[in-house]
Amino acid sequence: MFHSIPEKRKNIITFTSLNIEHIHTALNRLLLHSIFLISFFLLTTTVSGQIFKGTVIAGGNLTQVEGDRLKGWSQFGFTGGVGVIMPIGKEQKWGINLETLFSQKGSFQKKRFESDLLTDEYRLRLNYFEVPLYVTFTDKDVLTFGLGGYFARLASAREEEHSGKQDPYMDTVPFNDNDWGFLIDVRIRIWQHLHVGVRYTQSLMSIRERTFFADDTRQQKNQVIAVRFLFIFNEGKRAKVQGR
Repeated sequence: MFHSIPEKRKNIITFTSLNIEHIHTALNRLLLHSIFLISFFLLTTTVSGQIFKGTVIAGGNLTQVEGDRLKGWSQFGFTGGVGVIMPIGKEQKWGINLETLFSQKGSFQKKRFESDLLTDEYRLRLNYFEVPLYVTFTDKDVLTFGLGGYFARLASAREEEHSGKQDPYMDTVPFNDNDWGFLIDVRIRIWQHLHVGVRYTQSLMSIRERTFFADDTRQQKNQVIAVRFLFIFNEGKRAKVQGR
């Protein structure tokens, strides 16, 4: 007597209230807002004579979630967008920076057990539209340090528990739509208008509260280390260092 082989249970993928169409709409809005942002500052430059610098940004995120009982920066994601820099001060070493970014965050743990119910595999992908605002100081037109904050809006979320063999926790407790946090930024000018930088960001507010056991409830927060390449328009030549 032959028995049919049961189909493997499909991985459960759930999204927030924003479906694919909403994400597409949000991407279009991001593009329009970015164009408006750059156009506005270019127009302002013409009117007031103030020098503004436009930036194009692309890079990668190394992420984890504080409070998920996992260790390690094991989730990778993309980050990219546009921005504007307004130099301030007599020597214009200081600057106010505003960016509009798409940023992928989350957490990951590979499979540890072979079981029909529990494998310990965990995948979390959070897609955000992020607006950082921060102040920078540039030394000798080469090294730039930045400090500030960001506001992020959740576009979509996907969570998979135990290789999709259990319902994700977000079915019970979804992630918050908004994320606020601080950032620390360092970048170096490597060639003409091209810069490379490292940025650390962390949530100040909880993105979700998760209860693992009756006596173990944790506030979860995003933590991100980003490596970014920036191309800065309307940037003058590197200043010569005295003695060289």
